[in-house]
Amino acid sequence: MSTTAVQANGTDKAGAWAVIAGAAIWGLFWIPLRYLEQTGIPGLWAIAMVLAAAGLPAFCVTVVKGEFKDLATPDGWIVGAALGLATVLYFTAVLYTDVIRAIFLFYLLPLWTTISARVVYGEPIRQQQLWVIAAALIGVWLLLGGGFALPLPHNAGDWCAIASGFCWGVSLSLLRGKQDTPAYASTTATVIAGCLLASLCAILLQSWDSADTTSNLVNESKDLLKTVPLAAAFGAAVLFPSMLGQIWGARRIPAPTAALLTMVEILVATSTAAWLVGTELTMLSMLGGGIIVLAVCIDLNTQRNQLTNKRSAFLP
Repeated sequence: MSTTAVQANGTDKAGAWAVIAGAAIWGLFWIPLRYLEQTGIPGLWAIAMVLAAAGLPAFCVTVVKGEFKDLATPDGWIVGAALGLATVLYFTAVLYTDVIRAIFLFYLLPLWTTISARVVYGEPIRQQQLWVIAAALIGVWLLLGGGFALPLPHNAGDWCAIASGFCWGVSLSLLRGKQDTPAYASTTATVIAGCLLASLCAILLQSWDSADTTSNLVNESKDLLKTVPLAAAFGAAVLFPSMLGQIWGARRIPAPTAALLTMVEILVATSTAAWLVGTELTMLSMLGGGIIVLAVCIDLNTQRNQLTNKRSAFLP
């Protein structure tokens, strides 16, 4: 069955399971990232190391699959830069704020996808989409504590979570217009761009800015030499296949279905955070998170109906 046929009838179970598996693994990424930081590697450098490790197998597979030439095209790097930035921001968010808050703030996707579709493709914003956006904003207001004060994020991690969702929404719009970009080349561009961005941010923020800092890092982390191979193994054996699975799978099933399946990440991340670190949210925050999830589901259902109607218009 061709990819076009698969996308038309949405029956590719392998693609669906690839998205589910990739999203579930992403829901666990906060665990090794926080471990790496606790062993002495500053957050952005840990992110850069993991992405660099993922870049090696990604590049090798891209060459083997005959997609190396696609790395020379601007489209692949535009998509890769957007996805790479979203990845770095997301990883930063789960390091520096509550995991559950980071996940829910990331899933403000209906707001960003609607706006980006309007800006990039000139699509009209329908009344139902306005209700979805309003629901998402109410959910954020509750998640951040409610009240009459302006509901601003509490810390840098919260801001990174919101920015990551925004970049991911823009990335989806870019992927929509560049669907011919091969999956392996896209994955390679994403991890390389993400590694460069994380390294640049680490340098600019002076995360590792002096010999004294490096000396203290070595002294405080007796297992540092053991940590670097662990980061490399995590990037190559876990991050790369999970990212590739999501990009590969998303190209074989309808976009609304792929977006819905990625919400498995919410279940995995919230349950593991509650189990391992005892993360708790107030009832008000839980209500806000639930409203955000509901807004996402409504938005996806709307997209699915629109997609079905478009297909029906071409049927005899």
